Amino acid sequence: MRPDETAVNTDARHRREDHRSQEEGRRRGSAACIKQRRRRQGASRKGDDGGLHHGCTAVTPLSVAGGGMEAARHLGWCRAGRRLAEQNGPGAEHGRAESGRHGSSAHGVTQLQEELKKAKDQLSTSESSKKQAQLEADEAKKQFTVAEAKFEESQCQLLEFSTAEDIRLQELRKISQERDKVWQSELEALQKQHLVDSSALGSAMNEIQRLKQQLDTVKESETVHLMNFQKAQTELDALKDDMETNLFTGERLRFQISEKEKAEEEAKLVVSVTRKQFEIANSTIEALRSDARNLQSSFDTATSMLEESRVRISALEEMLMEHQAFREEDVEVEKRKPPQNVESTSFEHELEQLKAALEAAETKLQEEQIQTTMQIQSVYEMAEHVMVDAGIRELELESTLHKTKEELLELRTRFLSMEMEFLPSILQSNEELKGEIEKANASQYGFEMKLMKATTNVTELKANLLDKETELQSIMEENEELKSEINKRLGEHQRSYAAALADTERARGGEKEALMLLDAINGEVAKSSNMAAKVLEQLEATQTEKSEMVVELSRLRVQSDQWRKAAEAAAAILTPGIVERTGSMDSEYKLLSGKLMSSPLSDGVYDESPKKNNGNVLRKFGLWKKGQK
Repeated sequence: MRPDETAVNTDARHRREDHRSQEEGRRRGSAACIKQRRRRQGASRKGDDGGLHHGCTAVTPLSVAGGGMEAARHLGWCRAGRRLAEQNGPGAEHGRAESGRHGSSAHGVTQLQEELKKAKDQLSTSESSKKQAQLEADEAKKQFTVAEAKFEESQCQLLEFSTAEDIRLQELRKISQERDKVWQSELEALQKQHLVDSSALGSAMNEIQRLKQQLDTVKESETVHLMNFQKAQTELDALKDDMETNLFTGERLRFQISEKEKAEEEAKLVVSVTRKQFEIANSTIEALRSDARNLQSSFDTATSMLEESRVRISALEEMLMEHQAFREEDVEVEKRKPPQNVESTSFEHELEQLKAALEAAETKLQEEQIQTTMQIQSVYEMAEHVMVDAGIRELELESTLHKTKEELLELRTRFLSMEMEFLPSILQSNEELKGEIEKANASQYGFEMKLMKATTNVTELKANLLDKETELQSIMEENEELKSEINKRLGEHQRSYAAALADTERARGGEKEALMLLDAINGEVAKSSNMAAKVLEQLEATQTEKSEMVVELSRLRVQSDQWRKAAEAAAAILTPGIVERTGSMDSEYKLLSGKLMSSPLSDGVYDESPKKNNGNVLRKFGLWKKGQK
């Protein structure tokens, strides 16, 4: 245990013992004290200096309202009045016979009055210095707006303390008769206490200066912290931008890779299709070749048949020549035999037919041969063209496929290099962001009130948004009702117009009546069109209001998001500084409350023994040291 704590404990123990002795004395001699007080009051009324006692009783309200300084002054006046009352009381009648003692008592009274004046001057100077210190403390307290509630509690405690001191004054008045012998020692103790008060005030001034310096250092540290936080925020924003760009480039590369893969698949499909076409062309070429072979075989058969027909024709010609030779020789025989002439003519006719058929077959065979050769050449040309096109297309596709493979490999290498390059920085930035988020979450507890206010504002905005949405819903319902009414009216007008047309078709005889009905219907249609135009204008106005409401809703949403982000940013920025400031303010408030509660003017004036005054001094310094810790 430290010496200041032991001094405080001993002082408290002495105070408790003194209080117990006071209570016992008060219980034992309450009646005697009342009698003595009445006797002294009567003696003080008879004496010349009895006004001092009245002044003492008149000062008592000041002790309740003014605190320790007024209580000390009041105690001095009361003790001086009591001493004068004792000198003028029944005990003084015996002393009037002795003129020497009376002169010495008057001289002692004058000395006491002078000492009281000196004490009053010292008290006034200490009071002025205390007021000055109080003003400086008030100026310091103005800066500590957060500790306002605690200061009010301390004021309430001071008021309670003043009431307790008033009760203590009453108790001291009761036992003041037993304390007259130690008056001089109390005055000396008061002087010493005033010296201690002046030193305490000097230390208080030094402490206030030190607190101001601490405030300046705290402000500088807060500014440095804010600058560091802003730098960190800018770095975080830059890292976020870099990460977004990297992610965008990665997505773009992935998209390009997917596009290249799709192009490769399409090229593969095209290659497969061209291969199928090439196979189909080969099959067609084979079919054409088989057809050419068939045509060649048919051509060979036709040539063989033609040769046979030629052989037959040559045989027939030989037979004809022989027949002509026989004809020239046997003219007469021929004349005699007409049926044979008929047979020869028929035979000639058949021979001519065979010649014509032979010529036709030759021409047809030549035409078919020409057509087959042309078809075979066209088929060969088509096959060669298809082969060339397929080869060119296959080469082009192979080149494009090779290019796409190279680009795909290049993109993959670029993507891997970018991942290897940017992944560590991204992971590091993510870890830093997580650390800062954890710090912000750890320091977010102090800003719950602001967040609650922000949430209340957001709830109000949400309520306003809901009201606006309900209004918008009602407007939309009204618009739908107006549209339905317009559609109904248009349907009715269309039905009426159709009915009118039907009436005109049915009643062609009454054209005048139909025309009149048509004029009336046209007027109704014009009215309905005017009504429709008005309704459309109302719809346009409601649509404009709807668009304005939508814009206002979006603005309110953006504003609520901005308020939420501002609250989060304020919570993240201001939490550490406010925690440090509240800690320093609590320590300073403890120091100031320790000064006020352990003031020597409140305790030392009413503790009459020098031992208790020294104990109060030690207790005061102990509280100062506790406050400094």
